[in-house]
Amino acid sequence: MRWRWAKDGWNKPDKLSHLLGGLVWVFVLGLVWRPWAALLSGLLFWWAWEVKDAYLPWEKAGWFGGDGFSFKDGLASTIGAVAGWAVLEIFTFFP
Repeated sequence: MRWRWAKDGWNKPDKLSHLLGGLVWVFVLGLVWRPWAALLSGLLFWWAWEVKDAYLPWEKAGWFGGDGFSFKDGLASTIGAVAGWAVLEIFTFFP
């Protein structure tokens, strides 16, 4: 197996999916866990998903595979996760 890089741009529709996925992941888990733990789990999950995409091609694994490591996807997921954490922190600051 070799490392593959995705050839994608910022205008792909999956960037919105990554942003919303990161936000929902952290927000939902943050309702049960501490917000910082939800943020950390979200960041670890989404960046690990990108590493998985680098090694597992969608041609072999179907929907579970990816088209390569995408820094842009990871960044979109990170922005969403931080936004979810910020919403949780605002709700706990203003009960």
